[in-house]
Amino acid sequence: MNNNTAVEVNNLKYKYPSSRRMNQADITFKEVLKGISFKILEKEKVSIIGPNGAGKSTLLLNLAGLLDTKYRQGGISISGLELNDKNISDIREKIGFVFQDPNDQLFSTTVFDDVSFGLINFLKKKKDSRVRDINFIQQKVNQSLQRVNLSGNEIAEEMPYFLSFGEKKLAALATVLSYDPEIFILDEPSSNLDPKNRDDFIKLIKSMGKTVIIASHDLDLAYEFSERVILLNNGRVVFDGAAKKALTDRSLLESNNLRLPLSIR
Repeated sequence: MNNNTAVEVNNLKYKYPSSRRMNQADITFKEVLKGISFKILEKEKVSIIGPNGAGKSTLLLNLAGLLDTKYRQGGISISGLELNDKNISDIREKIGFVFQDPNDQLFSTTVFDDVSFGLINFLKKKKDSRVRDINFIQQKVNQSLQRVNLSGNEIAEEMPYFLSFGEKKLAALATVLSYDPEIFILDEPSSNLDPKNRDDFIKLIKSMGKTVIIASHDLDLAYEFSERVILLNNGRVVFDGAAKKALTDRSLLESNNLRLPLSIR
């Protein structure tokens, strides 16, 4: 790990419209993030943890530039670029985002088309001639699927709709592995994975020489994977430091509606 900053968040606040009325004058807002600040270094492995409703997913979606900026206050920088509407396309090239629900990410008629979609768009924007090399595209797709234990042409040609939920999670991860972004942001990545795929997934993300940020209720995953933990509760950072320190602190976890990882109880 070096000392270059991959992600910087400065006094980030975010609110959602919460009124059910059609009259715009009656719209009310719910503030979900309430002044969050932190830096994440290149190649750092960080877990965002916290109880339900703490703001974890909202934070990740903001980092990836996937939420409406008119409800956001504060600053976000990715690899030194300020996140705004003008450079969002450049920033998204640097980020591989995996949604909590893979059905939000898989939309093509085959797994192959989904996994190759991001790679092809990345190559097009770079004006890389390999975008027309079907053998190169095929190789990258196969490598990405192999890395998540979904190898074989029969998987590549399947319709994502018919995959199990766990297989969809792995396919969604393969879609971002294919274009090798600088920063991986994963929302609840281990949910619905069987024990072997979960263990292999942990080995994969630990071995990446990349910045990896996950949000998870799986504190055993956070304990095995993370160098650092950022604990959110009620839209605020209540702990930011060494993962092993936070995840072995029963008092800290229980005061934030969390429990010790099963592996150390």
